[in-house]
Amino acid sequence: MKNKTILGLVTASLFAVFLTACSDDQTEPAKTEKALSETKAKASKDNVVDYGEASDTVKQKFIKTFSNNCVTRELKNSVNKDTDEKRFTESCTCIAEHIAEDLADVDAEKYLDDHEDTHTLQIKFDAGAFFCLQNKPQPKGPHLFGK
Repeated sequence: MKNKTILGLVTASLFAVFLTACSDDQTEPAKTEKALSETKAKASKDNVVDYGEASDTVKQKFIKTFSNNCVTRELKNSVNKDTDEKRFTESCTCIAEHIAEDLADVDAEKYLDDHEDTHTLQIKFDAGAFFCLQNKPQPKGPHLFGK
């Protein structure tokens, strides 16, 4: 019983100490609307990254460069380069136009200037390839042994 009383007194005294230590007699001055707007503006400037959309000229340059690179890459593995070039040009141009619809300025700059494929471009490429190639008939493979 004696231990419970001592424990209760210690708990009550600690509670009183922490309660009085946390309170402050001074009132906080009210912030004006101007101070609040300045604080919000400063915070938004620190966290803003410009992912604005690329201009039309940059998009056209991207489409041309991307399709040329795509056709070149696809023709490396082609056996029939003459007939495949037209098909690859059409498909690669469609994919490039699909990517360029909402192309960010940062992604275009990295691709055109630094020759770097960003993760965003890879995702857009997959979506564009699915969009452009899903309904097209695939070329038939060789017909071997009467199958």
